[in-house]
Amino acid sequence: MTIELKNFNPWWKDGRVPSELHGKRRVIFNEIERYMDKRQFILLTGLRRVGKTTLMYQVIDELLTRGVSPYQILYFSFDEIRSDLSEIIKEYEADILREDIKKKKVFIFLDEIQKLNDWQSKVKLLYDLNPTVKLFLSGSAQISMWRGTRESLAGRFFDIKISTLDFDEYLEFRGIEIDRERDRIFENEIKRHLLHFFKTGGFIEALELDEYTLRKYIKESLLERVIFIDVLQTFRLALPELLMKITNITASRPGLYLDYKNLSNDLSIDQRTVTGYISYLEYALFLQKLYNYSPNLLTSEKKVKKLYLSNTAFTLALNPQTGLPSILEQFFANHLNARFFSRTPQKDEIDLIHVEDGKTIPVEIKIRDKIRKKDLKPIFRFLAKYNLKNAIIITLDTETDFQENGRTIDAIPYWRYWRINSRIKT
Repeated sequence: MTIELKNFNPWWKDGRVPSELHGKRRVIFNEIERYMDKRQFILLTGLRRVGKTTLMYQVIDELLTRGVSPYQILYFSFDEIRSDLSEIIKEYEADILREDIKKKKVFIFLDEIQKLNDWQSKVKLLYDLNPTVKLFLSGSAQISMWRGTRESLAGRFFDIKISTLDFDEYLEFRGIEIDRERDRIFENEIKRHLLHFFKTGGFIEALELDEYTLRKYIKESLLERVIFIDVLQTFRLALPELLMKITNITASRPGLYLDYKNLSNDLSIDQRTVTGYISYLEYALFLQKLYNYSPNLLTSEKKVKKLYLSNTAFTLALNPQTGLPSILEQFFANHLNARFFSRTPQKDEIDLIHVEDGKTIPVEIKIRDKIRKKDLKPIFRFLAKYNLKNAIIITLDTETDFQENGRTIDAIPYWRYWRINSRIKT
């Protein structure tokens, strides 16, 4: 047996997942648990270092607690080691299971699966030929950009996106208690913790790092590691430094209006190359692209777009001087998983258009001392155009509502995080 296989599976010796691998359970574990007894395999996707591997160890620990034999659990990571899946299975059958995997209920965990060449066809074959095998896969890339994945594996998997900690989880992981129903009492504490949350980005390993180490961790362990190693291993790019340039440009201007021609001129790089490299950064889950809103999605696709980095920690690590208004705009774009903004030919602009379950809510971020009703004309025009009743403006301290012709814009201070959530998501 290879050393790697033994080291990856310490429970084969003593029937336990080592305590240092357990981590703290997150809310997302409950969703994973819901599908554990289903035939379909589970695919965990998300940024590097968000805790996908820890979640796998937690699932393994849960299986052991339920009485599953440790020999019926196989874990392997393709992150650093290039091995053939069929050879791994053969070795596991011969040395550990001591029989064909078809004859037992077996749980197989494959980490960073996107690094296995032609992984879709190999996983499909393993899944189709072995109905008693339960598969758990993880990948640090955008599944919608894994060519042919949904077509070739249709009906065979549940895709669960693993995000960084949200603000609620961040407070819980740091042991901070705030009465959400009486948040005014905690205004100063909430503001302070939000600023730290923006810097750490909800990465668990980053929560207790000092300022210098934090920036180094975000830049080297996340951004540079993915750009100069992970993406290159997948696409064999000629200009990896271009990925970093585009990342830096987006960090310097959160909400950058994306004009491929102008950007290619600024970079002195062919427009098609720039377009391709932006798609690679999307693949790596580093970029969030917003479309100019239209009920017709094809029309939205053709209009101007906006770019944000996918996490405020990336922006602040690369551009520490980013002001609060810009970082809040990015945070709410990230937090709400926004897909749209609005910009008309008359230059009316709205930062975010939140669309979910058939409900559309314009969201504007205005971090200034005073908000006047005349500042909100673009939002009222948008509401009237699309026959909508409500919008939200996220402010520095202003808290009121503005009304016109039966339509309401609620102004809510940014630090009232839970009130903003409830207004947008109910």
